[in-house]
Amino acid sequence: MTDGSLINNPWFVLGSSLLSGVIAVIISTCCYRNFEKRKVKLDCFRRLLGARYALTNGQHSAGVTEAFFIALNEAVVIYSDTPSVISALKTLQAELQRNERFEDNVVTLFRAMADNLNIDRETLNDSFFLKPFKPMP
Repeated sequence: MTDGSLINNPWFVLGSSLLSGVIAVIISTCCYRNFEKRKVKLDCFRRLLGARYALTNGQHSAGVTEAFFIALNEAVVIYSDTPSVISALKTLQAELQRNERFEDNVVTLFRAMADNLNIDRETLNDSFFLKPFKPMP
């Protein structure tokens, strides 16, 4: 074979075109799956943070409390691939009746979720998680 004859071979051109297309589909599918997984995790975390004012003293409205615990129950499935979140969820569940541990366990869970989503926690301290925005009385 002389130089350039391989490039002029129709089988080589067809094979390399198909191979590049398959590689592009695989990369695209992996990126899309990661994007969707992050999107679902972010949505769960967003709903937990959005309903966290139901945890403050005297602010237990049925709908908001229910929304918080629904998102908490969904987190078991959504974060099943994240050992730190699963561990925090197990601790929270095991100590759910211990009021003195509830806030610490919730903050630990929120930290684990934020870390998994690569959300910078440097500007957010623990009290930010525990003192949410809430309606004025």
